[in-house]
Amino acid sequence: MKLRKAAALFLAALMLLSLAACGGGGGKDETTDAVAEGETGGGEEGGESTGGTFKLGTFLQLTGANSVAGNESNNTLDMCIDYINEQGGFNGATIEKIVYDTQGSPEEAVKVAARLLEEDVDAIVGSVNSAEILAAGQQINDAGVFMMGLGTANTWMAEDWPYVFRATVNNANLATNTVAMLEEAGYTTVAIVNGQDDASLSTADVFEELCGEAGIEVLTRESYQTTDTDFSAQVASIVAQDPQCVYMTCSGEHIGPFVKQLRQGGYKGVLFSKEIMAMRDAEIAGDDNAKYTAASYPYVIYKDVESCDDPEIKEVLQMYVDRYGEMPTTEVVYRVWDTMMVMWEATKIAGSNESDDIVAAMPEVKVEGLGGPLTYDDGTREGYHTSNDWIYIGDGKNKEFSDWLAEDYEAYKTETGREY
Repeated sequence: MKLRKAAALFLAALMLLSLAACGGGGGKDETTDAVAEGETGGGEEGGESTGGTFKLGTFLQLTGANSVAGNESNNTLDMCIDYINEQGGFNGATIEKIVYDTQGSPEEAVKVAARLLEEDVDAIVGSVNSAEILAAGQQINDAGVFMMGLGTANTWMAEDWPYVFRATVNNANLATNTVAMLEEAGYTTVAIVNGQDDASLSTADVFEELCGEAGIEVLTRESYQTTDTDFSAQVASIVAQDPQCVYMTCSGEHIGPFVKQLRQGGYKGVLFSKEIMAMRDAEIAGDDNAKYTAASYPYVIYKDVESCDDPEIKEVLQMYVDRYGEMPTTEVVYRVWDTMMVMWEATKIAGSNESDDIVAAMPEVKVEGLGGPLTYDDGTREGYHTSNDWIYIGDGKNKEFSDWLAEDYEAYKTETGREY
């Protein structure tokens, strides 16, 4: 294992030299207070025996415009680690986290992944930003270190990285479900808008191809840059085409502003999204503007604990609120919880904390995730194989899409003046 890590670190060093020559990266290193103060613990080499320390490395965007998801992920990791440690840790080993800030940069993700490998971590939980995982995943896999990513793009999981798994959804698979939702509603035309990040671009590509196969006409496909805040040109084009619905593969800080501007531009139709409507995005867009945003996703987000009728999710949300004094505003809390429960189960099955043993145990893992069953026996290294279809109806509430079509669709058309 040490030889593999050394080789991976050598390759990472060459990559960093190349990035430096091109002017890439260059951001300052960031850690949590625990890491900055040296509270990572000594740990026992390997981690296969009972006791000692299991060093869990993670890289997340903790600063910058799209850092909300990174910080909520970091919070949930701490919560999960304490929960597992209270019940004996990983095979008796106490989990201690080492975290670095990627600042939203794939180049920085390569650097911090190399640092984690230098610190001889036992496993890594990757970013919610798929582009960062795509950039850093190769060196982690080559080092033979078990990793679970938090991103949802199809691209990095399509790589031949046998040490890399996830307990989050695959947006490409969800695009198939979304096309089925359009067909269920009888829609035959759609407009697409996408960002240029990995998850947004790749998901929009898959969705457009699937629409072609289903006979759904894409009237226009608009895109925007990461730095854009004014979407008036994209809105004007969509409104002029008047599609029956709109499919958005926006992410992070762009969802709320785009929805707000699209509604202000006069579009009142149903919006489909690659992700469930987050409370922060509904607040930015305005709750009335966020209404009628639909998505295929395993779970939904709640504005408060009392609104949640799922006992497992409610328990996790209550833990988060008790610890941090506020509700999470994105669904990354579910992603992280599922990820840590899968990793915990794999170590139990393996009876070992060694990466090779955990990888070998993964096909036997069966966990009831917050969004349904998580299984790994099909060789894809993907956990979720089912989803649910939702539409946001306002006031922090989502409804099953089929029920909404049957019970509320005519009222929606009357309210909005739409024929479809």
